[in-house]
Amino acid sequence: MKKKFVRVMLFGALALATGASFVGCKDYDDDIDAVNARVDGIEKTLSELQAQVGGYVKSVVYDASTGKLTVTGADSKEYTIPMPEELPSYTLDVTKDGKITLKKDGKEVSSGTIDIPEIPEIPTYKEFDPLLLTVKDGYVYYDGTKTSVAIPETAKGSITAILDEKGVVTGYRIVTIENGKEVTGEFSVIDAIPLKGLVFEPTCYVGGISALKANNLTYNAWSQNAYAKPSETGETYKSNPTLSYITPQIWAYYHMNPASVSMAQIESLKFLSGDKDYYPVSRAAAMDPTANIKKSDVVTEDGQRYLKVAMDADAEKIPALNSGKVAVYALQAQTKAIGADEAKVITSDYASIYKVLMSDFVLETKIDAEDVILYGQSISRTGSTPNANAGKAQEAIDANADYTVATDGTLKLADKISTYYKENNGTELVKMTNIKDNGLKYVFTASNYIGGANNETEQNSFFNGSDAAKGIINPEYKGQDSEATEHREPLLRVELVDTTKVPNQVVAVGWIKTKIVKGTIDGFGKVFTKDTYYYGCENNVAKLTYLNMNDVYAEAKLNKPDFHTAYTLKKDDGGAIALGEGSTGTVTEVTDPEAIATTVVEWTVTPAEALALVKKSKTEMFATVTYESVDGTRGDITITMKASIAMPSGVIKNDQKITEAWSPDKSYVKADVKEPVTVAVTDFKLDLFDVFEGRKVVVSDVTEANFPSFTKDKLTAKFIFSGAKDVTIGTDKYTFTVTANGTQLNASKNSATATKIATIDADGIITYNKADENAQALLNKSAYNVDPFTVGIEIVVTNECDEILPLTGNKFDVKFLRPINVVDLKSAELQDATTGTAKIDMSKLLGLTDWRGQAFAVAPIDFYTYYGVTGSAISIDKDQIMTTLNASEAAPKLLKDVAPNMSINYTCNLQKTGGDITYGDLVYANGKFTINAPFKLFIPVTVKYTFGEVTSTVTLTITPTHQ
Repeated sequence: MKKKFVRVMLFGALALATGASFVGCKDYDDDIDAVNARVDGIEKTLSELQAQVGGYVKSVVYDASTGKLTVTGADSKEYTIPMPEELPSYTLDVTKDGKITLKKDGKEVSSGTIDIPEIPEIPTYKEFDPLLLTVKDGYVYYDGTKTSVAIPETAKGSITAILDEKGVVTGYRIVTIENGKEVTGEFSVIDAIPLKGLVFEPTCYVGGISALKANNLTYNAWSQNAYAKPSETGETYKSNPTLSYITPQIWAYYHMNPASVSMAQIESLKFLSGDKDYYPVSRAAAMDPTANIKKSDVVTEDGQRYLKVAMDADAEKIPALNSGKVAVYALQAQTKAIGADEAKVITSDYASIYKVLMSDFVLETKIDAEDVILYGQSISRTGSTPNANAGKAQEAIDANADYTVATDGTLKLADKISTYYKENNGTELVKMTNIKDNGLKYVFTASNYIGGANNETEQNSFFNGSDAAKGIINPEYKGQDSEATEHREPLLRVELVDTTKVPNQVVAVGWIKTKIVKGTIDGFGKVFTKDTYYYGCENNVAKLTYLNMNDVYAEAKLNKPDFHTAYTLKKDDGGAIALGEGSTGTVTEVTDPEAIATTVVEWTVTPAEALALVKKSKTEMFATVTYESVDGTRGDITITMKASIAMPSGVIKNDQKITEAWSPDKSYVKADVKEPVTVAVTDFKLDLFDVFEGRKVVVSDVTEANFPSFTKDKLTAKFIFSGAKDVTIGTDKYTFTVTANGTQLNASKNSATATKIATIDADGIITYNKADENAQALLNKSAYNVDPFTVGIEIVVTNECDEILPLTGNKFDVKFLRPINVVDLKSAELQDATTGTAKIDMSKLLGLTDWRGQAFAVAPIDFYTYYGVTGSAISIDKDQIMTTLNASEAAPKLLKDVAPNMSINYTCNLQKTGGDITYGDLVYANGKFTINAPFKLFIPVTVKYTFGEVTSTVTLTITPTHQ
């Protein structure tokens, strides 16, 4: 087992002011004014530095004698931060066995252990990475997991230099306090560590395999109709009925270990591909992709650093998503030799690639934390299609404005635009993650129309056209800020453009309406992420704390009293706080107990409201409130509180099922009427709890610490029907439904009125409905060992407030074993023209067995009495007797068609005398012609009993007249 060794050097920051005390992340109950009065020059500089240089730098140098910190960014520009002088230093050693020791001046201060993963033959992204060592809340963390190594408290922060086993600095973390809050600057040193691993970033999963979508775009291009003079209805576009196509460059993204690697380290790139067996799908021919290193690069997207590789491949060789085929590939990167490090070949994990068709493109804009459809598109904002206003700016002109912007402010809409599409002719809109990769771009244009009080004013006169081309609404009149722009409603046209065509073509077009309001400051939006809601019996309650509001005050450039004088919360007609579109829950005003005389808003979401979102595949909830300007001189401030929703889950494990009572794979149990006893059976029941150990259904793997409403002592299990597969018996088809509470299974025969088949009570007992004809037919359709009637059962577990715990392993089947069976003995013979009467007792033709396969008997237990087989229980269907007369066993004929004068008669007369059991004589008459060769009769027999009737066929051989 190979392990890596790292050492971390920590420098504790001295107090920024003499006598200042350490402030932890949660120590925020100081007076607000006192917090704002703290020295904040260094902290603000750190925040600005992080924003300027990002997360990757070439070097960080600290001069202890002057306190000067110099950072060289990836662009080779130098930035400086003043820091306290003579910071105390620490070392953090990590040995091969995972022990961490913090030392100062060579003496141990604290220690602990971490689990350092092995280095595999093909390094992966999860190989030990020194950049995953962090310091938080006074402790060392590795990959987000807290260790027991404590860092001594310093005055106000620290500088941490992380070194690899060779003493090379790989990154820095600088922690300071800004406005009473901990601020962290994180920097990785580019190319300090050679490339060690690549892991593919999938765009989807297919059959459990990480996969890449090779997109193919199809669309009807839009073009503008003539619009020489602005009108009240605005510009219009028309759609070309001829389809256009884009086959964009295929891009594969890879996480790098470490993430600080640049293209300067990489000598070459190539793809490995092949035709691999993957069951149950068939094999696909290798697609032989190549890596275009000239187009490839290291990029940062959404805060993640990737190796972005251009893949060239024959599109015809890439299988479609539902083709039943799979093509796989892996990336190999050859690194350059750096110093003492030799060149290496790094191979990624394998992934598959599928051809995906993208169509029906829709532009959306983010309003109150939720994307909504732009006006004037093929799909309306309400979701209806086709939209009668497609290609018409008028839909936006006639609507209320989506956004407001102050007369002396600006509104950047370019950052709020997203593209959605439909995949493989589906119905659901999917968000496109990178339009540039698909050969697309956005084009923004001021869309002119006539508006105003007298419908005479061109609205483009009131905002900057050059800024509009950048997706920015900048109110101006004749190039100057002006009160004349107030109340104007500029329109911005947004086009999704195909850049692969010359000239470019418009893939989708829509319009956004804005309204200019008088103000000294733009409206703005703030989003605050609250603690995750762990679903349970309690409401989720979150607050906009005074610290949150402090951020709002700062951005509004007002102190608290002035802010609440200038703004008021928007209310609805009933006086409640109005919530933005898509919000969940309710919001009320309360007093913050941590800050005297401070009123904040409190957001409450009930468990039912959270669950409703989860059922819509949502993993997050939010509520948006609006602060409106009291005098109309300021733009609206929207504040969104959002929280992730965490749902509990549990597992019903097979090890608690009594093995001997279940099928080998634990997927079903059998239900029977129990073995015969002296008292006749009258019902068919199964206690489902009996097949679980200790008669208890135990839920495993619930994270009880996060979900206190779902601890084991608060859970109750019950059983419900989950349905049954359609059953066909002869020409009759049975379909099934389950009542809303899951306790009753119903069946409909040939779409007739459904009847009750079985019920489950609160104690987990299934009762089969023996009196219903449909239930009888289903139960008796098959012998116990052939294809018994099967129903689905689901275990439902609820807590004390009747909330359902999502489960896996909670579904199984119950197979109802037919209580009795008719056995064709096949050995019965009767000679033609027997003296007197040709007859034979029915007991020679058929035998009866029960669900265990045991033959009927009368002692010591009378099976006939137990199962309800009475003296006249057996009958035959003379019209359906088949024969081999002038036919064969493979293709018999109806006896009445071959020999109409030949007769078979039977009257049941069940007699039990001692051990002699008879069923009554079957009488045969041949119709007065001589039989020269044996033939067989196949006689339909029905046996009635307590749970319906069983129909089968028995065989009688007629031997020749002459022996």
